[in-house]
Order: sequence, then structure tokens, then C-alpha cells
Amino acid sequence: MNGRTSAFQGAVSLNASMFVAVLLASRASSSLEVALLMGAAVQVFALGPRVYRRVKLVSEAAHACAATALVASALALTLHINQLLGAAFALVVLYISLVFPLTFVYIQRYKNRINGPWDEAVPTRRALRDYPA
Repeated sequence: MNGRTSAFQGAVSLNASMFVAVLLASRASSSLEVALLMGAAVQVFALGPRVYRRVKLVSEAAHACAATALVASALALTLHINQLLGAAFALVVLYISLVFPLTFVYIQRYKNRINGPWDEAVPTRRALRDYPA
């Protein structure tokens, strides 16, 4: 789905995320914790994607800054909980955002194109003299 032309179609992911939020809220010990968790879930999973999409439509630079800020805040919170988990999160983000794409670009030079009978037919023009009379 193209982020610029397609309408937001997040019904399945929204339902799944709200279901998980309800499951987590069922483990809470007070009504206030449940209300806070469900409010945060609605903000992050229901309203957040629409805001992020609008930011991307307005400015790619603002979208990159917002994504960087989200990753940095998630990293800071994860490091606060557990430093080993935070380091693992930082490595995963680094590999997914930098190492894997650069590796993919690098290995393109070794790509071989194999043609065979499974390829689509390519029409060619033949001279009129090549057709039988």
C-alpha cells in the first residue's frame, strides 16, 4: 500500500492492537490503570497512524524527525527498564534501518538475470517479406 495515495486501511491491525490492550488491561489492579492503559492504546494505535500519515504527506523531513524521536524515546524507555534489552533493541533498529538496506544495495552488483521459457513473451516487429504469401 502506498503511503501517499491510498487511504488508511488499518482495521485488522487496529483490532489486534486493541485486543492486546484489553488483555493487558485485564491484568491491571485498579480501574485507573485500566483507563490509562486503554486511553494510551487508543492514542497510539487508533489516532497515531493517522497523524503519522498526515505528517508524511506534509513533509518527509518532519516524518523522519518524528520517526527518529519515537525510536529514541522507545530506546530511552527500554534502557531504563533493562540495559541489555535496550542494547538489543538498538542493535535490531540499527540492523533493520542501516545494515540490511546497505547490504541489499551492495549485493545487487552480483545479481544474475536468467531468461527462460517462463518469461513473458516480448513482441518483435518482422518485415513484411518474412510472412508467407
